[in-house]
Amino acid sequence: MSFINLSLNQFFMLLIFGSMAAVLFVMIPVQIASKLRRVARKRRLSTCRICGYRFIRPPQKEPVACPHCGVLNR
Repeated sequence: MSFINLSLNQFFMLLIFGSMAAVLFVMIPVQIASKLRRVARKRRLSTCRICGYRFIRPPQKEPVACPHCGVLNR
């Protein structure tokens, strides 16, 4: 069984670079997932151009009437 002999300076450098790598390995997937959720939400939600009411858009692509004021929205 061999142990790695590190000086104090090497240990702290390993600690710093290891923590930076851990942050990157966590933050990059979180940022990608956040972007995908934002794009999906933009496709799913719609805002009425007249009254500003936010509603869930049905999956069809034709104009949808606002449930609040009844105006057709694209």
